[in-house]
Parts: sequence; structure tokens; C-alpha cells
Amino acid sequence: MKKEMNWPDGKQSAAMVTIELDNEYIWSAMNVDFKKPKCRSMGTYGLLRGLDRLLDSLDEHRIKATFFIPGIVAEVYPEKVSQVDEKGHEIALHGYAHENFAMLTPAEQETALKKGIAALKKVTGKTPFGFRLPEGNSTPETIGIINDAGFLYDSSLFDGDLPYQTRINGAPVPLIEIPIRWELQDFPYFAFNSRPAFPAGGSRVAIYGSVLENWLYELDAYYDMGLCYVIKFDPQTIGSPGRISLFNEVLANIAKKNIWAATGNEIAAHFRRQQSGRPES
Repeated sequence: MKKEMNWPDGKQSAAMVTIELDNEYIWSAMNVDFKKPKCRSMGTYGLLRGLDRLLDSLDEHRIKATFFIPGIVAEVYPEKVSQVDEKGHEIALHGYAHENFAMLTPAEQETALKKGIAALKKVTGKTPFGFRLPEGNSTPETIGIINDAGFLYDSSLFDGDLPYQTRINGAPVPLIEIPIRWELQDFPYFAFNSRPAFPAGGSRVAIYGSVLENWLYELDAYYDMGLCYVIKFDPQTIGSPGRISLFNEVLANIAKKNIWAATGNEIAAHFRRQQSGRPES
């Protein structure tokens, strides 16, 4: 199969390991009942226990990840965001309070982006290059708002398996999209809350081995086809003593193949250079 994109240093494919530090805010944004202490504790487990395990694994496999972080997490847990930043991982934005952008007016979306950017910059001293929508949907104006906010890339949509140039009303804009997939995420498999029920109609968490098989089947296929594998984790769902082994296995398989493991910023910058015909720096 002819490769559709060339990766740096003769790599066969690319992989972007992404971590979302949603903490309790993914729950509180869903339902008022999820703001109660029991539900909040499910989220805070991610930063209290899971995060260190993920960081240790990333260090072991020498992989830099992209951390998508809501602005409010940087305000409430600045020491945790600093810990990630000091490890050399990319810090990208994930809304301000894990809002559902589909429920916000364009002006409210702009405000959420500005507050989120300011919160991350206050902790890291850097303006984030990347953005990912919190869980939920968006409005027809959202991509334009993200582009106008000056982000290099977005990683929210599901319409591809390679980076591409975003278009608004048919015209190209600077924003680059790095697409994702539902099956390459941990939350849909492992997040579970009994009262109130989440997911609605769901029973229990998925079988660990079956989920790992899914992730590795996809990794092999992306590798064979020279594509950009984007996988998404949250410390509250993958950072438990048993599930961290799945995370380790994914990283080990990325590290042993001829894969360019890169951050979103690196992938988007590489795509932009390819589009312009400029050589690698």
C-alpha cells in the first residue's frame, strides 16, 4: 500500500499518546448528581494515584505524551500540571471547566478558550499549541473559534486517520486537525458509575484483555498503512494497579516498532512543513 504521508527519519508511521487530566470535572459537567463527593472521588483518583503511574511508564519507554488539560485543573491543581510540564510533555487545552461546547453560545466558547489558555499559561509560562474538545459536541462555529484563537492544531474530530488542513466554508484555514477514534480511548470501556447510572444502560467495565487486543490490532494496522495512531487515556480510568499494565503494553509496542512517537505539536508542525514543501529542521 502506498504511504500517504512521509514521517521523519524514515519512520513507518506515527503515534500520538494523549492523556486527559479531566479529574472530577468530567463528572460534574455531566450531571448535577455527579458533583457529589462519591462521584468526585472517582475523578480525583486520577491525579492522586493514577498520574504518577502514567508518568513513570512514559519515562520508562522514553515517550513524550500530549496532556489535554481543562483550565480549571491548572487553577485547582497547579502542582500536578507543573509536574507534567517539568517532565517535558506537551500541555494542551481541554476547555476551561470541561464544558459541552454544543451547549455554549459562540461568545461563551470564546470565553472558555480564553480562560483556559490563561490558566495553563499561568502555570507553565507557555501558550498551548493544541486543543481538544471536552466530551460532548460542538456547534457549527466551533472550529472557526478554535482557529481564531490561534491554536496550531485541534484533535477532536473523527473523520480521518492522518492530519489534515481544516477548511471553513470550503476555504483552508491555518488550523490542522489530528483526528481521533472512539475505540482508541479508555473512558468508553472502563468508566462506570452506579448511581446515577453511567453509561446509561451499561452493565460493568469491559474485559481488560479484549480492550488491549482492540488497541494493539489498531496499532498494527496503522503501522502497516503508515497512518497516525492517536490513543487517549485518563489517569482515573487507566491508572489503577491492574489497568496500568494495558498502558505499559501499548507504550512497549509503540517503542519496539519503527514508529515516530510524537506530541501533537510535533505532528502538526511536521504536517505543515510537508504541505509547504519545507525540509525538516
